[in-house]
Amino acid sequence: MFKLDWEVKNLSFKVDIKATIIATLALVLSVVVMNFAPYLVIIILPFITIPGTILWYRSKPSFFVTVVVTLCATVLFNNMFLLTAMTLMVFMSVFIGQLLLERTSKERILYLVTSFMSILTIGSVLILQITGNIPLTSKLFSQYQDVLMSYFQMSGNLTTEIEEALRVSMEILQVSIPGYIILWVFVLVLVNLLVTFPILRKFKVATPVFRPLFMWQINRSVAFVFVITVLVSLFVSKENVVMYGIVTNLQFVLEWVIFIQALSLFHLYVKVKKLPIIVGVLIFVMAFIFKPFAYLFGLMDIWFNLKQRIKK
Repeated sequence: MFKLDWEVKNLSFKVDIKATIIATLALVLSVVVMNFAPYLVIIILPFITIPGTILWYRSKPSFFVTVVVTLCATVLFNNMFLLTAMTLMVFMSVFIGQLLLERTSKERILYLVTSFMSILTIGSVLILQITGNIPLTSKLFSQYQDVLMSYFQMSGNLTTEIEEALRVSMEILQVSIPGYIILWVFVLVLVNLLVTFPILRKFKVATPVFRPLFMWQINRSVAFVFVITVLVSLFVSKENVVMYGIVTNLQFVLEWVIFIQALSLFHLYVKVKKLPIIVGVLIFVMAFIFKPFAYLFGLMDIWFNLKQRIKK
């Protein structure tokens, strides 16, 4: 009994009352604003991890107290989407705070937090669908396809070829949804790191800075996985919905990773050759226009380290 009482008192002693109250008020206020003005979510989300990250970095007991109070307040609004979003942001605060404690580089934080949050976000969407809080993706796309079919039928342009093209397009778009979710999470995490780290430094939280783009280097295993994914995709039919969806989304995500590596290569080339800024911008624009060629350069850089050749 004495040991238990001591642990409780010790825990209470570690709770930073002032920081806990401020952080809780900030998060609860954010919940209230997002509940009554959902369109402000896009502005609030990139900043909402700041209180949790600071508390996790400084005082984990204070963090847990703040999280419990905030989530209890969120439950009172009976808004499942808001509760899900706040829960995901809590996990994101933990991931960022822990990686900061481990003195991880900013690029590694970006990749790891994106990976963790992508898994949690996709899992949350599945749970919301299973519990009936949001309609199934297949149902939504089926309804959308029916609307398009009705439009073409009313205009008298509905043919067998158009009907088949619409069906295939809807199937491809449907299986690509997880990939687009991952891309959205990546953008959210990137914006979050860019806007919150300067603020965290003001609260004396040690944060790394992004190395210049030309110094980014993707692990060679990514290229290996990408090649295997492309080869597997050649033998996977659309009838095998699960495997086709996994391969398609994995390829979609890896293509973006390799594209970032290509941009890193181009950035180094511009820097080494001391090209004018306008030329560098044009090279980046061309990379976005001709992505297949950019993927090729990205793969070659990962496999053969073209950057070393450019430096020489």
